[in-house]
Amino acid sequence: MSKKENEMPTMKVMKADEQKSVSKLSKEERMQMAGELQKEIDSRQKEIETKYYIVQGGAAAGEKLLNFVKNEAQWKFTEAVGIVEMTKEIQKAIDKAKDGKDLFLQVLPLEALWFFINKVEGVGLEKATYFHENLIKPVGEALSRVKNDREKINELMMRQGSLEAGADFEAEPASKKIEMEHESAH
Repeated sequence: MSKKENEMPTMKVMKADEQKSVSKLSKEERMQMAGELQKEIDSRQKEIETKYYIVQGGAAAGEKLLNFVKNEAQWKFTEAVGIVEMTKEIQKAIDKAKDGKDLFLQVLPLEALWFFINKVEGVGLEKATYFHENLIKPVGEALSRVKNDREKINELMMRQGSLEAGADFEAEPASKKIEMEHESAH
């Protein structure tokens, strides 16, 4: 076999709407696309900050979360402000969730709840089951939706970085693997 027949091709992973690889775009094209991505990133970040995420369990779940914040959440120093503000936000959400409606909270109270939930220590199966079902699970599920939204932003940021650097980040791991296999074959 000749050397050319033994070589493995380098793969480039691209979206269907992408005409050229990033490395083949002019600097001006890359910077324009990066600027457009920055606008989308900013828009999505603002959306996350103002978006309401569903917390499973409606007003009943809200009451349990409120009880936790009012009576069990451990705080130090300025964390007290978080307790005060979280209490207001949860109470507003409960008021809106009355009559069987869904409970919605924004990202800041959800993250604050998770922070205070993570500080809890307990004893026994009964308390652990209550804690998991009524605190960890509803807040964790809501935060998983926040995480999904943030992952989309991170992907946009990686694309923006590849445009600014002039590299095809999407194909890099596959290309390097194939190149490494090719080099080790020689």
